[in-house]
This record gives sequence, C-alpha cells and structure tokens, in this order.
Amino acid sequence: MSLQAAPDGLKAQEVERGNGRFNPPIPYIPEKPDELDPDRKVPSVKVMLSTGVESKADMWDGSGTKEQFLCHMMTMRETLGGMGLFLRHEEAEAKVRDEEEKLNLEQQSKQIEEEILANAVTAADKEKAKASVKKHAKNIKACKEAITAAEEEVSKAMMAKIFSTTGNFFRGDGKT
Repeated sequence: MSLQAAPDGLKAQEVERGNGRFNPPIPYIPEKPDELDPDRKVPSVKVMLSTGVESKADMWDGSGTKEQFLCHMMTMRETLGGMGLFLRHEEAEAKVRDEEEKLNLEQQSKQIEEEILANAVTAADKEKAKASVKKHAKNIKACKEAITAAEEEVSKAMMAKIFSTTGNFFRGDGKT
C-alpha cells in the first residue's frame, strides 16, 4: 500500500492527521467563476411580467458549469411563466380538449341516431332520423375543423412567444 502524494501547493504537513492508519482525503472546493474574474458582468434582459411589473433576467453568456446552466434554465422557465406565456399555451390546449369532447359527444349522438334509423318502422321516423344523422355529420365536420384551428393556436402560442422569447435569454454572438 503506497502513500498518496499531496496535490501541488499543499504540503504533507498541512494534511489533517487521522488515527495514523491513513491520511483523510483533502477536500476540494472549486473556485467560483465570479472569484476567477471579479470584473465579469452578467448581461441581462428586461422583461415585462403578466402582472405589469418590469423585471430583469440574466442572460447565459456561455461560461459556467453545468449546474449553473441548469439553474439558468430553471430561472428562464420561471420568468417565461411569470410573463404568462405558458398560461396562453395551457388555455389553447384546454380549448383543444373541449373541442375533442364535443366531437366525441357528436359522434355518439350520430351513432345513436343511426341505430334509430336502422330500427325505424315508419317512413316519418326514417326521415326524422336521416335528418338528425345529417345534422350530426355536419356538426362532426365543424368540430373537426374547430379542433384543427385550436391545434394551430396551440402551436402558434408555443412558437410565437415561448420560442422567440427563449432566445433572448442567451447571448446572441454565437459564443453560447
């Protein structure tokens, strides 16, 4: 069993002594980037929150650790939420769900009317059921168009604000 050499700049005498069997590990504390370059300024961007308050958010300039980048991304997510951008997206998704529920109800109603049509005995009942089936078919088509429009609104809500605003949180000189 060989003894480990102390890191550069640290003498064996400066290592805390244990019970004599082994030397305890030397703790390593990495230096903070701010301590390395105290004159470094973090660029920031002004954002308007949904409450009408103006706030500043730091931009990522490409220097830092993985943990700092993750913290930046979490802060950016909170800022985008404070701007109300996710709320618009959630409202658009709720509209899609509502339209899909309407479509399901119309399809069930049409299926019931088709069963009534198949079991109808008199000509008057058959005409009434045919008219009802046509009405439900028309409503189903309208619901499908509304779903398509609502899904486009969801993608517009994402692209228009969230993705375009996200770029503002990163330095745009290609060094990030």
